[in-house]
Amino acid sequence: MPTLRDLLEAPENRPQVFYRGNDVFDQEKVGFVSDVAEEAGHHYFKYDTALPGNSNSGHLYGLALSSEEKEALVEYMKKL
Repeated sequence: MPTLRDLLEAPENRPQVFYRGNDVFDQEKVGFVSDVAEEAGHHYFKYDTALPGNSNSGHLYGLALSSEEKEALVEYMKKL
């Protein structure tokens, strides 16, 4: 998953397609910017979870948390 915040969502609500290779840090979601395919001559790797071997299921921790609790958890992890 592109960000820690995405990991706290149910697999069906996680990004299905995202781009890897960008080194711009997403401070809000704690991860790298992953919604840009190309910028300033850089082409990023398209990660498609529908392809064989590319799952976005991961762990199921945090699914029962409310949106506010998820945000609080991400804010806590930012301080570690």
